Amino acid sequence: MQNFLAALKDIWRLAYPYFVRRAPGEIRLWFVGPVRLPENMIGLGLLGFVVALEIAFSYMAKRFNAWYAVFGNAIQEKNFPAFLDAFKVFTILAFIYIVIGVYKSYINQVLQIRWRKSMTDFFVDRWLSPAQHYRLRLVTGPADNPDQRIAEDIHSFVGTTMVLGIGFFGNTLRLGIFLVVLWGLSDTFPMTSFGLSFNIPGYLIWLAVIYAAAGTLITHWIGKPLIRLKYDQERYEANFRFGMARIRENSEQIALLGGEGAERAGLGERYGSVLANVYAVIQRQKKLNWFTSFFGQFSVIFPYLLLGPAYFFGTATYGTLMQTNQTFSSVQDGLTWFVDSYATLADYRAVVQRLMGFEEAMQAATLAAEQPPRIERDRAAASVLATDRLVVRLPSRAPLTAPASLRLGRGERVLLTGRSGSGKTSLLRALSGIWPFGDGRIDVPAGTSIFVLPQRTYLPQGTLRQALAYPKTLEAYPDAAVRAALHAVGLGKLEGEIDAADNWPQRLSGGEQQRLGVARVLLAKPQWLLLDESTSALDEAGEAEIYKTIIDQLPDTGIVSVGHRSTLAAFHTRQIDMKAAEDGLFGPGEAVPVAAE
Repeated sequence: MQNFLAALKDIWRLAYPYFVRRAPGEIRLWFVGPVRLPENMIGLGLLGFVVALEIAFSYMAKRFNAWYAVFGNAIQEKNFPAFLDAFKVFTILAFIYIVIGVYKSYINQVLQIRWRKSMTDFFVDRWLSPAQHYRLRLVTGPADNPDQRIAEDIHSFVGTTMVLGIGFFGNTLRLGIFLVVLWGLSDTFPMTSFGLSFNIPGYLIWLAVIYAAAGTLITHWIGKPLIRLKYDQERYEANFRFGMARIRENSEQIALLGGEGAERAGLGERYGSVLANVYAVIQRQKKLNWFTSFFGQFSVIFPYLLLGPAYFFGTATYGTLMQTNQTFSSVQDGLTWFVDSYATLADYRAVVQRLMGFEEAMQAATLAAEQPPRIERDRAAASVLATDRLVVRLPSRAPLTAPASLRLGRGERVLLTGRSGSGKTSLLRALSGIWPFGDGRIDVPAGTSIFVLPQRTYLPQGTLRQALAYPKTLEAYPDAAVRAALHAVGLGKLEGEIDAADNWPQRLSGGEQQRLGVARVLLAKPQWLLLDESTSALDEAGEAEIYKTIIDQLPDTGIVSVGHRSTLAAFHTRQIDMKAAEDGLFGPGEAVPVAAE
């Protein structure tokens, strides 16, 4: 019971935000045209419509149930006019039933589309909030494959919630309707054995409940392991897909290293996990299918075994037999809904667990970034970028660097050096604002921007112009400025392809990608620029050319460079070396003036 209540709580936490979020929305109604309403009002309206149609659907099932008695009696009495009248009534009932069914399905699907979009937007906004996607893998360990959770699990959650939710509501409603009918038929259709009748009030109900309860308990006992197996299956499949995506993204490095054998072994191991879990699923599913198949087939004949004697011994008419059999079957269907839906429920529980795991991971990442101790950022009125006793820490709060106090004025250029692992990149992450774990304060002049250029330039999908404008839109810069930036960094040969969509990460060399990253800087014109080995793929002449271009075009930009080449000193006004303290942690030493070119 505790697990059941916990599952309901998780479903509620995932489902209810859509129906309370008052984002603007629009829906087109055929009789009035577009109508603007808050999205939650549209969602509640569509849900109310689906529920109303489900009630109408259940009412039509009751009318069909009564029709069976009339139709059966007409056959038994060989009353042809009554037989034809019954067909006329059936035609009308069937038409109404079809109309209700079509619109119930259509409106249900419209609601699913809108709900999925809202839920996807919510999760994407949280995942892509500033640096959240980055901190997520640092704080919680990899929240595996967030792309799958957003793209596939949300779709599955919304669709299955509607199927199971409306299905459960409709079955419960029809169960209530037919329980009342079955109670009355128990009196008119007495229990008969060997020609003797027994009047036990509501005996058909008690038999249906006992039969369904036994089936439900046995089904749950057999199928319970499927919940965990389905959850693991999603995880193993996603890991296998992720492994193949990584090979595609890094195909050149793998080919150069001849790493196909190692990659094949890694994929084989991942797929081995997929297969092992698949075999466990089908073995458990086979056991469940054995029982549900026998149970389903026996359910067809079970009402006739109960009701047949009364008909053959003349205590009930054929019409009453048909009506009672159909009523008993409807009650039995309602009571065995859990049995029939168990495989779907197992899949659904796995999806809910994955989405809740993603939700909780994002909450943990947010909490870890906000709880003290943390690096404070102050939009100061001062004209310098400064740190005060800054200590960068791991998410576990273990220190990465010794206390650092730095000052960077407009137009100053500082070269940060030190051996690998001394914390240079960690300091840049803290200065950029994506790393909140630590102590101390960072003062950033108000109204200024910080641009970080990492060693590996990210190129989004699309045209070269989109890659140059990133992270802004195409309209952010005039065409002449974009082309000038491309020429300034030595990529003028690509001007004719500036609006061509291509696989640019594969097309451009590492040095060309770094040049393109510098072109972004020239377009953005930030007040502060952090370069993390951003020219390491260039030769010394190319590196010198790029630094001269940055200095000439952005003379007032304060620059912090991380690098290992001694030739970089010529392009900076100061050099700071990361030195080891007594506790073994590295921190910035005294600034050494250098003669900049």
